[in-house]
Amino acid sequence: MRVTVADTIGAGDSFMSAVIHRLAELLADGVAPSAIRDGSALDRAELERLGAFAAACAAITVSRTGANPPVLAELRPV
Repeated sequence: MRVTVADTIGAGDSFMSAVIHRLAELLADGVAPSAIRDGSALDRAELERLGAFAAACAAITVSRTGANPPVLAELRPV
């Protein structure tokens, strides 16, 4: 993903919060916590979706000045 970088503050926080958000969505969708812990719920396709979502969040954050992460409405479905 290419963006014009304005500021890198908050990029890592945005990435990790997106990962946590996606894992929480999996739990809300009924995936067992043990399946997340042992990795059985995280096949290649799910990991690619999770990574794309987290990268999109970080990309939006670095395109802005200051630690200004996106809200869900700013993200296209990944």
